[in-house]
Amino acid sequence: MTSPYAGEVRLMLRAALLLFVFTVVVGILNGVDLVEFDRRTLLTHVHAGTLGWITIGVLAASVWLFGLGAPAAGLPRAIAFAAPATIVAYSLAFLTTYGVARPILGTLTGVVLLVGFGWAVMQAPGRTLSTPHVGILAALAMSVVGSVLGVLLGYLLSTPESGLPEALGAAHPASMVVGFLVPVGMCLIEWAVDPDSIHRRAGIAGWLQIALPFTGGLLAVVGLLGNIPPLLAIGIPLEVIGLLILVVRTRRALLGAAARLMEPGPARHGLLALVYLVANISILFYLVSTYLSKNLEPPEHLLLGLDHAIFIGVMTNGLFALIARFRGPVKPVGEQVLFWGLNIGVGLFVIGLLAQVRPLIHAGTPILGLALLHGIASAFIALGRANTEAPA
Repeated sequence: MTSPYAGEVRLMLRAALLLFVFTVVVGILNGVDLVEFDRRTLLTHVHAGTLGWITIGVLAASVWLFGLGAPAAGLPRAIAFAAPATIVAYSLAFLTTYGVARPILGTLTGVVLLVGFGWAVMQAPGRTLSTPHVGILAALAMSVVGSVLGVLLGYLLSTPESGLPEALGAAHPASMVVGFLVPVGMCLIEWAVDPDSIHRRAGIAGWLQIALPFTGGLLAVVGLLGNIPPLLAIGIPLEVIGLLILVVRTRRALLGAAARLMEPGPARHGLLALVYLVANISILFYLVSTYLSKNLEPPEHLLLGLDHAIFIGVMTNGLFALIARFRGPVKPVGEQVLFWGLNIGVGLFVIGLLAQVRPLIHAGTPILGLALLHGIASAFIALGRANTEAPA
């Protein structure tokens, strides 16, 4: 089974890699304390990563999965060009202004995400919906929710007298970190360690694996917007149960990936993404039980540790595993540099953040950043010399 959108998928993946360069470079300079960036640059660093790298990557995965075996149509091709264009413009708005340009361009980006979600929903009937398919649908749905909250937050910041709740400042990132990234991270992990999973219909366990953390994300958003701390606490067991279901369902594939840890390939990226997903949910449990459920403000270093565990540890591993299925060959030594540099670097960085040990942050930052820049360059070039069709 093939997809008519292989070219569009690779276009989006290459655009995502280019946008990720900005995030990585700013992260290196900030992490080793060489440059003290202003708030606008740091917000661009975050959004070029979450939207430019992660969301475009997820859209590329959705176009591939839901385009398999379908006749070519114009809408996915329009999405392939519109998503990078609007996200670049939105990121530039964060870099250059605090004004109304942000919510305006955020609205355009949200429309593209809504169209992408709508197209995937329209492709769903009549096809075999695997657990990765379900995970992509859940993630796209939550990305639309997150984009609406982000636009409202941007309007609140540009127009303080608007009367919008200040809780948007917490609800928007929660929708993305918990509701969006956990289900799609599970999807990419399963696809990485078990490529054939995309051809098997999701059973009850697969649906629950995605539905429970998705519901947990919704509860977090409502709890933060409505100042209802118990809802945050209720959501944590749902995240944990979803994680346990993933581990049980993919245990044989995970053991196989562990046995081949030294061999280049997508599976080991999926395995390490799972390790960081466990770390992310553990940090989330601590934050909710110690601070958020008691209506206390959590320390910034814990929030940064939470974010980097899932942005880099889970999603960057998952997206490089995805890219490996669409690119041409790269040198084995290059794959080793990316894999070990990425995972050792982010491990040191996250531990340094959580323990507030600056030397660990300073040690992990260049290892992580240089490995990522190397991996970005290699993947970008290799995507340009890929075969006409990637394996389904």
